[in-house]
Amino acid sequence: MTVTPSEERLDAAREQAALWCVRLADDELTLAEQARLQAWFDADEAHRGLLDDAVTAWRAVEEQAASPGMIALRREALEDLRRAQHGRWARPGRRPALWTALAACLVVAVGGGVAWRASLPDVYRTTEGERRIVELADGSRASLDSATVLKVKYERGRRRLWLDSGRAKFSVAKDPLRPFSVAAGDKLVVATGTVFSVERLTGQMRVVLYEGHVAVLDDKTGRADAAVPVKIGGAPADRLLTPDHELVTSTKTNATVVSQLDPIRAKAWENGQLVFQDEPMDLAVERVNRYARDKLKIGDPGVAQLRISGVFTSGDTSAFVDGVTAVLPVHAVAANGVTVLKIDRGQKNSAPAGVSSTS
Repeated sequence: MTVTPSEERLDAAREQAALWCVRLADDELTLAEQARLQAWFDADEAHRGLLDDAVTAWRAVEEQAASPGMIALRREALEDLRRAQHGRWARPGRRPALWTALAACLVVAVGGGVAWRASLPDVYRTTEGERRIVELADGSRASLDSATVLKVKYERGRRRLWLDSGRAKFSVAKDPLRPFSVAAGDKLVVATGTVFSVERLTGQMRVVLYEGHVAVLDDKTGRADAAVPVKIGGAPADRLLTPDHELVTSTKTNATVVSQLDPIRAKAWENGQLVFQDEPMDLAVERVNRYARDKLKIGDPGVAQLRISGVFTSGDTSAFVDGVTAVLPVHAVAANGVTVLKIDRGQKNSAPAGVSSTS
């Protein structure tokens, strides 16, 4: 029987769909692989349908997925994909094996929808000055601070989130069988049903506990099962983290402290306020910049070492600058949309500033 060029193209596309299925089942895609998969989708609108067909094929033989024969075929298909991505497509005569492997490839948890969609996290973000509340699929709620990026991926046995920047508060729906984990750099916060917030700042992560209990872990390998507790004095630090307390851990040295936190101060950012209590200036400026289109910049190492206490309205950068320059040995220089804070040597004093501006 003569095979037409169009049939050959369809067979090749089906084979590539099977190979992508194997890769999706093997592990999470890298950013480069995500880009290649998207390019494949863009090349022909039929490609998405072929991957959808793969889901149907898997479900038809799901009970056979863990058999040794299926596992072996899946492994062979994965090797073909790796060769293909280095410019060497699967060897002639391999298509029967690949199509059989298609039945074994989709062992990812698919709670509806198709596997390639399930492999990618949902991304929620806010811009400067914006806050938003996100209702998650399980009934949990995430309140995002300004300039925040949060990724969410729910699977059958776990709820995984990544805080790439900013701050978010989580009201977690109770589900003891599916831990709710938030990764922030190499730190991991795990809960089952509670209320807490996680904040990423330069060189540190902060966790505020409002209700319940969380575990705070070091996750330098990127594998949750290998994470170890963040410790204070040899004991897990989260034992000290009770409601209305804050845990601050360094991402550079692992130094960790837990301190009591005024409940009003803990919730101030949700009400549009910035509250600083003996805060280093570099971290205060980082927080102010979340809400500012015209950014502040520390132009002198001496400024970063100063400390400030005060209450400010989020987004009112000029009030912050006025307050800081009034009580600290600092002056401001504005140019090209950036205000640079520099030491004003020989003037004022370097005691912690006590400033209030909520007008």
